[in-house]
Amino acid sequence: MNNPDQTSRQGNPRPGYRLAAVSFLNTIPLLEGLDGRPGVVLDRDLPSALAGRLAAGQADAALAPVAEILAGRTGGILCPVGIACDGAVDSVMLFCAGEPGDLRRVFVDRGSRSSVALLRILLAERHGTQPDCVPVEPRPGMALEPGEGALIIGDRCFAQQALLKRENAHGLAGHDLGAMWKDLTGLPFVFATWTAAPDLPRRAGAGAVAELGALLTAARDRGLARLEEIAAEQAAAGRLGAGGEASAEAIAYYYRHSLRFVLDGACRRGMDRFASLAVKHGIIPDAAPLVWLNNGAAHAQ
Repeated sequence: MNNPDQTSRQGNPRPGYRLAAVSFLNTIPLLEGLDGRPGVVLDRDLPSALAGRLAAGQADAALAPVAEILAGRTGGILCPVGIACDGAVDSVMLFCAGEPGDLRRVFVDRGSRSSVALLRILLAERHGTQPDCVPVEPRPGMALEPGEGALIIGDRCFAQQALLKRENAHGLAGHDLGAMWKDLTGLPFVFATWTAAPDLPRRAGAGAVAELGALLTAARDRGLARLEEIAAEQAAAGRLGAGGEASAEAIAYYYRHSLRFVLDGACRRGMDRFASLAVKHGIIPDAAPLVWLNNGAAHAQ
C-alpha cells in the first residue's frame, strides 16, 4: 500500500488504498471524494462480507460491522469514523404484529452482523427470549405468520415503512433497535467503523496507517459539510429517507438526526457495553479488545 498521491515516473498513480464499504444510504457521507480518487479503489459489498475481504487480503480497510471487530477479524479501528445512533436510528427495525417478547422465529438479514447480534441481545435482555434467527434476504412486504418477525435494515427498511403506510392489513409495527438499545443502556450504538486488515499495521507501517486514518476522516468531514446537497442528490436518484418518505428533507433528517458519524467517548462506551452483552448471551465466546490505531500507535480502548 502506497501514498495515493504518489505517482510513478510515467505519471500513473501507484497502487494505493483498497477500501470496501456497503452501498446503503447511510454510508454515502463517509465516502465523499473517495470514488475516483487517484490511488484509491473503493468496492461495495454486504456488511457481513467486509471482514472476509480484509482477511482475504482483498482490502486494506473496510467499514466493518462492530460484531466482526469484536470477533477479532480485523486489525484495529483506524479513526473515530463510523455509523452510529444515539436513540432511534430509523433504518434498523424489527417488524412484527404482536409483542417482540412473544416471537418464536425472526427472519434476519443475511447480510447483517451487528444488527442481528443487537437484536438477540435486546430480546434476551428486555424479554428473556431467544427466538430462532433465520438468515434470509428480507424483502418489504414479506408474509409473516403469528409468532414471526422480520429484522429489516438499511434502504429496505425505509421501503418497508413506506409500504406499511400504504397498506398494513396484518397490523405490523416497527420496533426501532436504536431506540431499544438507548432505553436499555442509555448509550449510543455503533453499527460499523473503518477498520484495518489484520496484517495492515505490520505490512504498511505506522505512518501509512495514520495516513489512511486521516484520509478517511477527511472524507467524512467533506460529507458532513454537504449533507443537504447529498440528501438532494439521493432523493433525485429515487432513494427514501426517514419514515419511508421520498424527499430530500427526509434523507437530510436521517443524516442529521438519526445517525452519528463521529465516534466520541460515549460511542466507545456503547461499544464496550455491546461487547460485554454479546459475551454474556453467547453471541461471541469472548470479545477481542477494541484496538484504536491513532497516529500510528495502537492501544486497547
